[in-house]
Amino acid sequence: MQRLTFTCLVLLFLIGCATKEKFNDPETILKDNAFRATIKTGNFAKLSAGYTYYEFENQEADTLLVMVHGFSVPSYIWDSTYYAALSRGYGALRYDVYGRGYSDNPDVVYDVALYSGQLHELLNELNIDKKINLLGLSNGGRTITAFAFQYPDRIQNLIYVDAAGFETITNDKEYPVMVSEQEIQNFKQSEGYTSMASGQLDDFYDPSPFTGWDTRYEKMMKYKGFARALLSTRMNSPSLENEQRKIAESGMPVFALWGAHDKVVKLDEVRANLMERIPDVELFVLPNAGHLPQMEQTKMFNSILFDQIICCTR
Repeated sequence: MQRLTFTCLVLLFLIGCATKEKFNDPETILKDNAFRATIKTGNFAKLSAGYTYYEFENQEADTLLVMVHGFSVPSYIWDSTYYAALSRGYGALRYDVYGRGYSDNPDVVYDVALYSGQLHELLNELNIDKKINLLGLSNGGRTITAFAFQYPDRIQNLIYVDAAGFETITNDKEYPVMVSEQEIQNFKQSEGYTSMASGQLDDFYDPSPFTGWDTRYEKMMKYKGFARALLSTRMNSPSLENEQRKIAESGMPVFALWGAHDKVVKLDEVRANLMERIPDVELFVLPNAGHLPQMEQTKMFNSILFDQIICCTR
């Protein structure tokens, strides 16, 4: 019996070792000085938690749009809006939040305090003291909520785009939640993670015009610390109801643009909270658009943004 137990233990050990050996970490690229030297677009600002990649043009314009991307796709997701703003003579700033795109992937807790602090530091680093039109897409909606709550005097217009943060969340656990190395490895080996690139096409109502969108995403999955950032963000997303109510009390102009067919942040599931927490929000629902209406309904989106919001509230 003892011999059999010992044999089983040896087999279990060998199986465990084999399993570990089979795991090929997809993250192979470190975002160091050598990496940053290969990036030929935009600029980098060294902030307290690491380097932040950003693009900032028409800097002397009176009207400035600041664009915060969502959960995982970095600032290139704002291409159509960014260049439309520049073509109209507006200032435009977009950047990669920590853990995404070309910005650093620090070993920290990824929560709204980190993201709001990053935005605040970046604005100060760039000597931006004018009021801004702040746009938040998807999880970027959580960032702009936290920022607007902390710095209401810096907001010209607060603009949510298919925004996260209006879900009903019960804060039944303590934050911050730490992420272990084992949890990160398990996440990397999960079907949800391995299919994440192809799953980006599900953000569209009609993905057919966006060939290659998924393969572009695959490049980011090679950056060391990417999975940690995603997992930590997911695990550190408490309710922002109090902040949203304070934003409503501040009287700042608040707008929301939503794809009618969004399957990621379904409007039917958050509309009641959105309207109840920020009663004066002006909501625009774009037909034939999913989670990324700025890409699927670019002309309509830009018309609402520039002709009904920005031009009328400066």
